[in-house]
Amino acid sequence: MKAVTSRRDQNRYYDRYKRDKGSRAFYRSTAWETARVQALIRDNYLCQHCIKRKKLTPADMVHHIKPLSDYPDLALVLENLLSLCNGCHNKEHGGPGERGEATPVARRARFIVSKGNSEVF
Repeated sequence: MKAVTSRRDQNRYYDRYKRDKGSRAFYRSTAWETARVQALIRDNYLCQHCIKRKKLTPADMVHHIKPLSDYPDLALVLENLLSLCNGCHNKEHGGPGERGEATPVARRARFIVSKGNSEVF
């Protein structure tokens, strides 16, 4: 059985190595947790992008429509928050290949076909 991890545990790597200290403090604040829960309740804990595609997917993240770094005054405004699943949130921020990053290459095994010596058999 898979162990249940908290949301903070899942984001530990990103928080530690990629997110700046100011943002890290904001995302750990009580004000953010309150706004996040309000956005999830408003959106019925469902991914809003998936709903547009007629799919019901639980929301894992609350996304800032206008980025926190550019619009810090809108950080806790409910109209700027959108509930999304992990997949849609990654698409929103750009996954591998969307920001010039290398895309993973599908690896295929190569087979060498050779004919055996028919005289041996």
